[in-house]
Amino acid sequence: AGIATAWYFYLVNPAIPARLQQTFKGIYTVLENKYYLDRFNEWFFAGGARRLGSGLWKRGDQGLIDGLVVNGSARLVGWFSRVLRQGQTGFLNHYAIAMIIGLAFLLFWFLPLLASAQ
Repeated sequence: AGIATAWYFYLVNPAIPARLQQTFKGIYTVLENKYYLDRFNEWFFAGGARRLGSGLWKRGDQGLIDGLVVNGSARLVGWFSRVLRQGQTGFLNHYAIAMIIGLAFLLFWFLPLLASAQ
């Protein structure tokens, strides 16, 4: 029945589909646009996924990973290097004094522990 109807409508009397389209314009528009499901899917699911991905990219990747982990660790290393650079004078007597102070600190730290252990 479907093949015969299509043969008659499109080969024998092609004016019938055009008249049906004009007569049932609202139904034809809904069917032509596939019940508007493609537009809804594009707007809701694909658009929502794009907005979610964009938000995660901006806040997660750019803000957290790039901003805090990558650039934050680089800034931290730069800050530590600026602080430690102050102690790097190139004078041997400064390094010797630093070692003596460190040794004195270790002695004052461990001598009471050794005395209490005995």
